[in-house]
Amino acid sequence: MKSILRILETYLLVLVHPFRIHQQFRFQLPLPGQEGELSKPLTLAESIGVSWVFAIIKGLTKIVILNFFLQSFLNMQSEDFPFLQELLKNSGSATYYFFLFSAALDIIFFPISTIVMTEVWSWFIKKYSQLLNPNLPAEEIADQITTHALSSNLFVIIPFIGDVIQGGAYYFLLYAGLRSNLGAGRTLAWVIILTPTILLLMILMTLLFVFFYLFS
Repeated sequence: MKSILRILETYLLVLVHPFRIHQQFRFQLPLPGQEGELSKPLTLAESIGVSWVFAIIKGLTKIVILNFFLQSFLNMQSEDFPFLQELLKNSGSATYYFFLFSAALDIIFFPISTIVMTEVWSWFIKKYSQLLNPNLPAEEIADQITTHALSSNLFVIIPFIGDVIQGGAYYFLLYAGLRSNLGAGRTLAWVIILTPTILLLMILMTLLFVFFYLFS
């Protein structure tokens, strides 16, 4: 069983050497400065466990920042208008509890949503892997690519822009895995990444068409 420090090291190495770490997983090539030492791939449970910690930090940070802004806003209100101040206080409290509930749901359902997202991506990668080369260990490759793309969750702890950075980093890590682990070319890697998005848009457009057709 890997130690916590070893798991964290591999989790962070994915961000430092995204292409080389997948070359190590697939071809046993050592990372720069680590000749003779190979990192073992993380399991999905290990990667989700570390990512969940960052999701909890993100949720707590959101609550602290929201509370700070809410209190600052209420303190700046004029005491000459007690009715308005009370109205803003009640409204602010409702908003605060809404975000508190939202943050709690994000933390609680993070593992479930992450597993679902990972399984969807893994299914697409396995299908493309089988088309690319039926002799490749498709399931192993897909699991390694999707599992280590979760290292992008480190960025969610950055206030305000963390989710945007995490989203971009997630797709970049998928791309790195497709290139170095699956051996896909640039064009094929982009096709694999865009396929779920295009299919989702097609499904949404179909549902909208059906909706307008039924109610027009």
